[in-house]
Amino acid sequence: MTSCALTQLDVPTLIHTEAKEHPSKNNKTPYHIRPHRLNQFIHSNYFWGLGSFKRPDTLFAVPCSGYAEARTILPEGPSINWHPVLEKAFNKLQVVFDEVEALNTQEPKTAIAEISLSSELQAWRKEQHKAGRVLPSKGYGLTRASDTVIDILGVRDWPPPLLTNAALFGSGFANFLIGAYDPEVLFSNYCVDMGFFYEHGYNKVFPEYEPVIRWAATDAHAMATVGGTERRTAAEMGLKYIRRKIALEDESIGNLSNKTAKMTRKESLAVNFCECSLLGMAAELLAHGSDRGAVINDFAFGSPGTDVIDVGSDIHNSELFNSFLNTGEITEEGIVTEDALRRVYDAYAHSSARMFTERWSEPGVRMCSMLFTWHIQNNRHDFLRRAVLGYCKVRNDRSTGQREADIDEVFDEDLHTTGFSRPLKGSCNGEAVCDQVHERLERSHGDPLLKELWHYLGEAPVDYASRGLVDPNKENELAEGSRIAMARAYSYGLADDLAWFLAHASQHAWQVNYLFEAAMFGSLLDDGGLKGQLDRFT
Repeated sequence: MTSCALTQLDVPTLIHTEAKEHPSKNNKTPYHIRPHRLNQFIHSNYFWGLGSFKRPDTLFAVPCSGYAEARTILPEGPSINWHPVLEKAFNKLQVVFDEVEALNTQEPKTAIAEISLSSELQAWRKEQHKAGRVLPSKGYGLTRASDTVIDILGVRDWPPPLLTNAALFGSGFANFLIGAYDPEVLFSNYCVDMGFFYEHGYNKVFPEYEPVIRWAATDAHAMATVGGTERRTAAEMGLKYIRRKIALEDESIGNLSNKTAKMTRKESLAVNFCECSLLGMAAELLAHGSDRGAVINDFAFGSPGTDVIDVGSDIHNSELFNSFLNTGEITEEGIVTEDALRRVYDAYAHSSARMFTERWSEPGVRMCSMLFTWHIQNNRHDFLRRAVLGYCKVRNDRSTGQREADIDEVFDEDLHTTGFSRPLKGSCNGEAVCDQVHERLERSHGDPLLKELWHYLGEAPVDYASRGLVDPNKENELAEGSRIAMARAYSYGLADDLAWFLAHASQHAWQVNYLFEAAMFGSLLDDGGLKGQLDRFT
């Protein structure tokens, strides 16, 4: 098989620098979706249908306690019915956008709120901008992964949409760490999950994008495995939500800035679950016997796990469904204050703590654990720039230690924070190389691959951010270093170690070094370049 020639995209100059190696929309070279060396992709011990890797046909499912509200979203029963979840999310979309279109009427506004930064945060933003500390607008996430990474993983002949840093270190690595029946099914599942990138405009850039998704949706080999059909059916349902939201945003683009949707806690869970855009992956995990409450909780966390670093950007960027801005703390008064942001931050940080510690090995958590590194690596969110710009706002008082609670404990029914949490059992000692990291490294006899991995996940990012000096070259070095470290660890079959380090780095970023808090405040310094626009390639 030959891959199609790589030529420059016929798109605006801004994108040429990101996508210069991608095929042109006018490239008519026949494209074969399935890579011819796919069966050589056997890095992982998570192929349970292959020879020496062979194990039971289903993932190891762990029953979970808690997550009471999440269990009401998808009740127990002999079969899984996604329609109530989707109906709730669709209805919320429609109500919110109907109200946006009726802004000039005298009708009371119950579904949306006008929002703005507090006078104190506006003054800080102005002061920082005057000093040249400005956050560039979000990127498009179209940059191709480096040859080094591609060669380590052996994926050079995979379709171009799957080889961007955003895709490979997002949906790609999530699937690598969860595993599949065999390499063919893993590749097919990855293609299914590329539906996530409709919201990034991949369908406008890559001619292979939609054919890849269509092929995977009817892949007979994958559908014959446990959960394969359920995954593809649910993924198509999820795509309907994504496309509907995109259509509504396109219709209302001129009226979306400085607004956010009002939501109840139950609405927020349903919408955030659909916003995660990985309904198919969740469906397959449930078919394997995963705990329903845990799956809903984990995939719903995908929204705050990303929205935390988009708070400032989304005030301008026509995004009505930022889970931080949707909270009662913000919508009640319409004023985004430093204190309100910290309360919401703590609520989401506490609600994720069990995932990243006691539940780190579960498939849904492996997906969530990717978010921290994905923000660094995806050429879209510029996490390190956000963190270095906002680090001066990181709290000094950390005497409360690491804490945890469920989502229905940290928020009341109207999505106001409650302030409730409890000490996290089995928390680490909070050092940069904490006791639990040290123990994990000792167990591996000081494996240099894992030492290097933790350097890029748990040490170098906070060291860079805490210095407070913007250095684009250093940011690029750290991002690529983390990509190579992850690719190398995976290529040596260290999937479990990689999953643990990603989860623990996430816990550190939320409640130890507070890099997520730094990035949240750094996002407030967004240059406003996408004000009144959508943050995707159009």
